[in-house]
Amino acid sequence: MVNRSREHVRTIRWRLIVIGASVCCAISLGAVAWPFSSGPRDIKVSSVTTVDFKDQPQLEWMGTNPRPSRMLTRIDFTTTTDLLALAKKHEYNVDYAVGPCSKDSVVNSVEHYGGVYWGSLHLTPYVKDAPGYAEAVAKGGKMSYQVYVLVPDKNANVAMCLTLAGGNMAGGKLRSNIAPLQANSSVDLLGAR
Repeated sequence: MVNRSREHVRTIRWRLIVIGASVCCAISLGAVAWPFSSGPRDIKVSSVTTVDFKDQPQLEWMGTNPRPSRMLTRIDFTTTTDLLALAKKHEYNVDYAVGPCSKDSVVNSVEHYGGVYWGSLHLTPYVKDAPGYAEAVAKGGKMSYQVYVLVPDKNANVAMCLTLAGGNMAGGKLRSNIAPLQANSSVDLLGAR
């Protein structure tokens, strides 16, 4: 009887080891797959304009004083990817980088103002109400989104690019293609200080 219970304990112990190893292997394979997660590959900058921070209510202002006047660069871009659906599906923080163009990546070299917007809607995975957004997506075609930045003097005459970059707490990554800002936008970049 004692021999039989020892054998039973060994069998259970062996099963737990096999189950544990299987779970660890599955987690490891999942972690390897996360860095190759989704993101649009068709973002294209459609316009670069200068706007005044005080006239952009969607950009958060934490001060007790009235919103200051500060000239920012607004970058409008398009993609066929529904960024809000992508953010919700993977719980992505949708962020971006704007910096000097490079073949491999864009290293952010600007001051961010908020995140990625669709009009006044800040795209996050936790958006509950998005008036008009579903209708705009249902029309099909490209959606237009915006980001706001302050370009430092040192980058005013440098070829600049935009890329989406974000992710989630589980290690998932949101990456997009690299989209150059138009060559004729340098005047806007110089004026947005």
